[in-house]
Amino acid sequence: MRFSRLGASALALAGALMAGTAGAQTLRIALADDPDALDPVTTAAQTAVTVLYTMCERLLSTDTDLNILPGLVESWEWSDSGTELTLHLVEGQNFQDGTPFNAQAVQAGINRARAPGSQRANDISSITDVSVVDPYTVLITVAEPAAQLLSKLAGPTGVIFSPAQVAAMGADIGREPVCIGPYRFVNRVAQDSITLERDPDYRFAADYAFDSIVFRIIPDDSVRLANLQSGDVDLIEKLDPSNAGSVADPAQYTIMQNLSPNNQALMFNLNRPGPMQDPRVRRAFELSLDRQAIVDVAFAGQYIAANQFAAPGTVFYDTGHPMPARDPEAARALLEEAGVTLPVPFTILVPNRPLAVRVGEMIQAMSNEAGFDTRLDVVDFATTLQLTNEGNFEAWGPIGPQYANDMDTLIYQVLHSTGGRNVGRYASAEMDDLLDRTRSATDPEDRRALFIEAAGVAATDIPVIYLYHQAPLYVMRADLTGVFQTGDGFLQLRGATLN
Repeated sequence: MRFSRLGASALALAGALMAGTAGAQTLRIALADDPDALDPVTTAAQTAVTVLYTMCERLLSTDTDLNILPGLVESWEWSDSGTELTLHLVEGQNFQDGTPFNAQAVQAGINRARAPGSQRANDISSITDVSVVDPYTVLITVAEPAAQLLSKLAGPTGVIFSPAQVAAMGADIGREPVCIGPYRFVNRVAQDSITLERDPDYRFAADYAFDSIVFRIIPDDSVRLANLQSGDVDLIEKLDPSNAGSVADPAQYTIMQNLSPNNQALMFNLNRPGPMQDPRVRRAFELSLDRQAIVDVAFAGQYIAANQFAAPGTVFYDTGHPMPARDPEAARALLEEAGVTLPVPFTILVPNRPLAVRVGEMIQAMSNEAGFDTRLDVVDFATTLQLTNEGNFEAWGPIGPQYANDMDTLIYQVLHSTGGRNVGRYASAEMDDLLDRTRSATDPEDRRALFIEAAGVAATDIPVIYLYHQAPLYVMRADLTGVFQTGDGFLQLRGATLN
């Protein structure tokens, strides 16, 4: 029995590729969510970035240890003042529509990412100017030293689209993206599939074995696994950890675990009147939770319990604010101190993913034992994005950054008052100052100390309740070899083959 299907046009393309080329191969990857727009400037979804990184080479990249590596920028240097970054671009390359890749294209791409409304604008807000020095040299000027900037150019900001396609498509560029990279966009069937084909003109095309890539959208964890086991897909993301035993045979499957920096939290809407405006009530809700039990039951102990944006034991964790134990009686005492009527009504907006719902149900049961009347509003992920962008929610979760190549990604966007993902509208002058200083701190130890201090402020103010750090499992056929993940957790197919 087939549990998912390709759209007719995608099937036709795959069939044509297989019929037209001896030994041609299609790699089929199952995603857990339907991506939003395939546009690095507007996307807020990890799955969209997965597709874009498969298609496109970035300005810079990272290795498995998050070291910054060359990409379309072959070398770079900072000025002595730390306020000018010179980028030297690769020469003689074209976008997939034939438009030349040059300094003007990079200038346009970075300025597009800086524009109001961009999801990336906050990441690169320190940039004051992007100028063309010569056809293959770009000069970026920043208001003050920007410790996070190179990592941002190795992230979605570093995906540059063809200026001609941007001009033609405008805000709809995500429907037909054109970049430089091993694969070019073919088509998309909403909530079903996204199809790419290999670009033979790409400079490293010979290193990519697959003639086409088909991403299948399969939100249900058990159905995604069943598709792998039946041979309908070759690789799946985000295996339900409780099912790891069913793919434990190394002769049939290979499991990769992604340990990139990330966190999942419950985010409060601090711009909405109600009892959760009182930090004592938020603290009481935190004390109602047993995070380790959530990890053990929902994720078979594979994930890491969290109470800060960085994981316990890492260099960015604030040891002065250890993880509190569950204490329902202390929670009730705080609620009485706050003067609220019990039970306290509370609604959580939960993405309709099986594991997220499982976590939501555990949170509901735990908090209801401690004086809350917690209810779950379970809707599809795209709807949660819409509702939270509109401010139409009381709390949202479990949600949070699923990948990062720098600590800035885990906290600035969410907790800075200008952060692009600060949908809870948390505003703290102290937090803003600390996070701004992490960006201008060029000494790694000074920067680490500032992040730790910021973690302490968050632990006191409780704008979010951190729940756990994901360590998601990816599973592939054993004869799919050469696939690896970067330090921020994205698949790399250069050198991968299906034997």
